[in-house]
Amino acid sequence: MANHTRATEAKNVEIIVLVISVAKWAALAGVTGALGGAAVAAFLMLLEWGVEHAGHIGPWWFMLPVAGLIGAALIHYVSPESYGHGTEAVIRAVNEQDGEIPIRVAPIKALATIISISFGASAGKEGPAAQIAGAVISQAGRALRLAAEDRTRLTMCALAAAFGVAMGAPMAGALFAIEALRMGDPFYVGILPAVIASSVSCIVARWLGWWHPLAAALPLPGISAVTIAQVIAGAVCLGLVAWLYIEAEEGAARMFHRLRVPPPVRTLIGGIVLVLLTLGFSSEYLGLGEHLIDQALAGASIPLWAFALKILFVAVTLGSGFSGGAMTPLLVIGATAGNAFGRILGLAPGFGAAIGIAGLLGGAANAPLTAAALGLEAFGPAFGIYGLLAAVVSYTVSGHRSINATQHLGRPKSTAFTVDVGHVCEEHGHVHIDPRIARQFPWLRSK
Repeated sequence: MANHTRATEAKNVEIIVLVISVAKWAALAGVTGALGGAAVAAFLMLLEWGVEHAGHIGPWWFMLPVAGLIGAALIHYVSPESYGHGTEAVIRAVNEQDGEIPIRVAPIKALATIISISFGASAGKEGPAAQIAGAVISQAGRALRLAAEDRTRLTMCALAAAFGVAMGAPMAGALFAIEALRMGDPFYVGILPAVIASSVSCIVARWLGWWHPLAAALPLPGISAVTIAQVIAGAVCLGLVAWLYIEAEEGAARMFHRLRVPPPVRTLIGGIVLVLLTLGFSSEYLGLGEHLIDQALAGASIPLWAFALKILFVAVTLGSGFSGGAMTPLLVIGATAGNAFGRILGLAPGFGAAIGIAGLLGGAANAPLTAAALGLEAFGPAFGIYGLLAAVVSYTVSGHRSINATQHLGRPKSTAFTVDVGHVCEEHGHVHIDPRIARQFPWLRSK
């Protein structure tokens, strides 16, 4: 009887503690989500204004070298913490720095990104938005005198707020926050504040006048063995494109870092290269590139090699040190690659573009649940199974790498491998093939 009584009391205490936890995080994530949503909305509106007005200056992209120099100098000399894509900086802060991001990051990252993208830097908005929101939310956690663990969890909410607002997809934003930290091992204990923060940030952004969701009405094929096979084949190709995207960006960064010049000068040189690439190809691949997403989803006949050129432009942009993110380009590359593969495989080009967005997000960011959720929110429930299938296949094929290099290794993508859990994806040598597999294939033993 005594044991039964103690068990009942323990259950009651458990329920009380969990209810208190819900109330606590509803309040904390709600407040910080509102702050993050306001910061992200303000940044995105300023960025939109900058892009619009820069476009009125003749051949605006000729200013790229100067814009890159100014943006890189601001970061290098005023706020070195602002360097990078943005998303990976927030991931590093959550995984390794108790969620700490200096407040000066917010204005400097915003200004450098607006200058860079307004004049044509081929980069994205979600990463800088996440870093800006992270700086604001981090300081809110410090002002509230929260414990390090709670501050860390709140800073994670910056990923949810930024992705949710930028994509107009609160569910995808929440899932991205828990998937982006560790490959193959979502941080489910953080799902409650992530959901609340993403929802509130989107509400606040809409109230402030910013709401541009990714959405398209697509004719979707019925489920059949042929369609499933076509989607799988396309997703395998998308996984390889994700791998190529990551390798191209890292290769460009290594190339520019070999230049024995100050970082702002490297960015100046990168701007000159971008101008030359634009003269040689097209200005279509500069800037955010969201018009390419619209064209791809509309089923336009985009050049089959468009995704490869976008990868080249983005690699030079980010590798040379321009301020901007890697996530929007990821969606552009996915949409154009999916459009191309769809036509080759016999799928409707617009449907192929949607598959491409889900597939490349799942593969390059190691976020298949996020990709599936984004597909649901953007293209409707009927797209769900296709988006999930494309995301998980691409995720598997792309390997143990990430466009967010500070993402930690969690679980291997196949039982044929083991990983050194907790090491970041940018470090090499922490993924190992299972000895049993190596014995079956002697040529692998030396790899």
